[in-house]
Amino acid sequence: MIRTIKAIWELTRLEHGLMYGFGVLIGIIIADKTVLFTKLPLFGFFTALLLEAGTFALNDYCDLESDIANQRMDRPLVRGDIRKEEALLIAIIATVFGIICASFLSSIVFLLALILAALGILYDIKTKEILAVSNVYIAFTMAIPFIFGGLIAEPERVELALLILASIAFLAGFGREVMKDIADVKGDALRDIRSIARIYGADRAIKVVFFSYSLAVILSVVPFFLVNTSYFHNLAYLLPVMAADALFVHTCFGLQKKDINYSTMRKETLLAIGIGLIAFVSGALF
Repeated sequence: MIRTIKAIWELTRLEHGLMYGFGVLIGIIIADKTVLFTKLPLFGFFTALLLEAGTFALNDYCDLESDIANQRMDRPLVRGDIRKEEALLIAIIATVFGIICASFLSSIVFLLALILAALGILYDIKTKEILAVSNVYIAFTMAIPFIFGGLIAEPERVELALLILASIAFLAGFGREVMKDIADVKGDALRDIRSIARIYGADRAIKVVFFSYSLAVILSVVPFFLVNTSYFHNLAYLLPVMAADALFVHTCFGLQKKDINYSTMRKETLLAIGIGLIAFVSGALF
């Protein structure tokens, strides 16, 4: 039983789903804290989590051959812990229930959820093979939960702080995905996925990662100087965001080494993103 739960967690990458769900809650907190005391955050949280789970499960279903070539033993389908048909069923169930949760939200948020679900399916089946589309799409999914949450709280406008947060998440997510592709070149060739690393080489891809992370770090300082916001000269925001930036800078320096452990660096940047989320929450609350 425990092995099955672990396999489903790995298939759906629920740690990402939880982060997306909390991203929605953060968007709500920044836009209007009072909405937290309604049922809307619950439906928003599970919409993000379930749509993410469905997209990742379908991704592993479609990518089985390339994952085998890349020896991705962290994938339950590659290890044989879950059958391919079961992965497809999980993807369908998660996506359907995600859309059902979105139906309890406003019409604009429901429409956005439908668009995101459709984009996820298209990405898994075909569009990831187009140059850099895979990187842009994943980065987009890391940014959109904050906008999603903001629209749940205030359907008619989006706070500037949320746009900055979404931009930081996009840049950090784009860098992480390009970094992953450097290690996955062999398997990507099987599906003819035109990643930056595969088309232009690892050296150029590393430069893209460095540039993306650097922009994210620079942009993270902006909220501290936003007058008439809760982030203006707020140490509750600045201190944790500095810790997140330090991790991104450490990763940038690590990319200059000869022996690069991309798996470790992805974990490090995921931690940095998590700390960055804490910074935005603490800045909005305190």
